[in-house]
Amino acid sequence: MEEEFWQYSKNIYAKSSKSFLWLQDERSLDVNLLLFCYWLGEKGKRLTVDDISRCCKNVEFLRRDFIIPLRNSRQFLKNADLPINYKKLKQAILAVELEGERTEQRILISSLSKASVECQVTDHEDITIMHHNILNYLRYEKVDLDGAVKSTLNEIALSLFPYLSREVLYKSFLQHSAD
Repeated sequence: MEEEFWQYSKNIYAKSSKSFLWLQDERSLDVNLLLFCYWLGEKGKRLTVDDISRCCKNVEFLRRDFIIPLRNSRQFLKNADLPINYKKLKQAILAVELEGERTEQRILISSLSKASVECQVTDHEDITIMHHNILNYLRYEKVDLDGAVKSTLNEIALSLFPYLSREVLYKSFLQHSAD
């Protein structure tokens, strides 16, 4: 299951990396938690706010004490005006950071019982469940579903479901009220 989630994450992230990074940088959301919400939604698993809370608490130490400091170090080197090229060091930090992200995903998976992950979904129910999971994560993090967040989540949804009908989109939280 860990490898399945990792591959799923790499695929989605590749399609919408700018959107995920915006949510991370501008709203302080955990990309792995967002990916977890999408992955479980596709599998038909609805996350409660209690599920989200447990997952967040289980990875908090790793994010706070390992992943975020590595990201900050890499960002520092990326933006620093230094007299030598630190490309190899940046690549090494990125490799360790990615292993930290993968470890976080393992912890997220172990936060839920294996039996509760696999569910049956009908057509387009997966996107509704994904949205349910995302909304609960936003509630937990106390992030408003404002226009900028809606637009960014909409970009991710459209990258996942490029042929999604307007009818299905209207049922989701991603539509702007003006539509």
